[in-house]
Amino acid sequence: MIQTSIFDMPESEPTPFERGMIESGKAARRWTDKQVAEIDSAIEYLARTKSEFTADDIWLILPENFPVTKGLAARLNKASNAGLILATDRTRKSTRTNQHGHGQRLTVWQCLA
Repeated sequence: MIQTSIFDMPESEPTPFERGMIESGKAARRWTDKQVAEIDSAIEYLARTKSEFTADDIWLILPENFPVTKGLAARLNKASNAGLILATDRTRKSTRTNQHGHGQRLTVWQCLA
């Protein structure tokens, strides 16, 4: 039996943000490579043509029957890491009225491209 010491620190748990990004990444894997490319293209288009946007703007560009998952956050985070966009400290209420429009607060993204 291995005896632990008071100096043995347990591995840290992921933060709520890190857990959310892990789950978002899992959800994004439900899309095909073509669908991921469509999302990335929509984000890049908005980054180059607007001063700011929300996820609602992305869903407006994508085909109406595009599969909705929580994976969009992972794609937005990737675009942010690439320097295309930057999360602001502001949010807007979603304006989507379909079954996915729950009036949630959406991050406003600043375009840097």
